[in-house]
Amino acid sequence: MRHVLAADIGGTQMRAAVVREDSAILARMSAPTTPAEGFEAATERLAMLFQRVAARALAPDLLAIGIATAGPVDPADGTYRHPPNLDGWHGKSMVPALGELLGMPVRVGHDATLAALAETRWGARSGAKHLIYLTVSTGIGAGIVVDGKPVTGAHGGAGEVGHLIVAPGGARCAAGCPGCLEGNASGRAIAIAARAAVEAGVESSLAVTATAAEVFAAADEGDPLATEVVERAMGHLASGIAGLLAVFDPEVVILGGGVAEGLAPRWDGLVEAVRERALPRYAAHVPVERTTLGDDVGLFGAALWALGEE
Repeated sequence: MRHVLAADIGGTQMRAAVVREDSAILARMSAPTTPAEGFEAATERLAMLFQRVAARALAPDLLAIGIATAGPVDPADGTYRHPPNLDGWHGKSMVPALGELLGMPVRVGHDATLAALAETRWGARSGAKHLIYLTVSTGIGAGIVVDGKPVTGAHGGAGEVGHLIVAPGGARCAAGCPGCLEGNASGRAIAIAARAAVEAGVESSLAVTATAAEVFAAADEGDPLATEVVERAMGHLASGIAGLLAVFDPEVVILGGGVAEGLAPRWDGLVEAVRERALPRYAAHVPVERTTLGDDVGLFGAALWALGEE
């Protein structure tokens, strides 16, 4: 049975695994991404992760390497195109160095796009032909599958739905887009909004260094400021989802990422907020679900990419 090396690169962490073609993960390891240390250092760190995880798995027939990464990234050659959460990586590709160091073909794709691919092959909606995977984490992006094929766009930039405008005049994302979904509903946006309120003197159990996870935890405990920040972000997220439903008419929109997990206790509220904003055709049923593949969805997508699935 065939095995591949798979990686999932985010703004804060990179993970590597050996994945079998039946979706079994034989070994996995992780390391900080730390984009500020430079692109070459990150490439070397990932190469070492691959070497170590391959040795741990003892897989004799590694076929190829697949990488799911925060983007935008050109799937043709793995070149980054102004990635807002990977500062300094624009115009660079890991493909040549990793191919030379590890002696295998390397394929790179946008993490959300490959996650959507994984959902249609190994997820609860296996076999779906029209599906959107929405990752809501440090940033926000989408993978879009239409007629069973991932939509990547002319240069790999399709799916950057985090920059849809949902709050005109609102906060900006790291790329500078004013009022966009990522700037107002991502983990980064939630943390920034909470910190700003605490610094302004709003009473709260939160510290001025609060993370998104801490904001969600405080909201679950009834903290008024945290609750307000989370509910405002949830409303913006619902607006974005309603727009995606209107444009693509998918079988389902599947959410993953840390913010999606943080919203789990409020899931019914999110679905109802989408219903209120969506077209009348969604009055009876809002096709929005959480991923069943968990944090491994990116690794699964990268593995399928390496196996030539698309």
